[in-house]
Amino acid sequence: MRPLQGRDYYLAQEVVDKFGISKKTLFDWEKQGIIPKIPKDWRGWRMYNEKHLGLIAKVIEQKKRRW
Repeated sequence: MRPLQGRDYYLAQEVVDKFGISKKTLFDWEKQGIIPKIPKDWRGWRMYNEKHLGLIAKVIEQKKRRW
């Protein structure tokens, strides 16, 4: 997956589409400290990078193992 329009970050909608999770889940993980605080742009939109995507993938994998 590549960010749209040559950006070096991903928006929340792109992340949830990639992983098949809801925005609520994604934002809850941030609030709970499961993933780190995500930097935001001037509009307040979260900007996820490749490192964040890796962490999210690990969280999803760990949760799958528990089910």
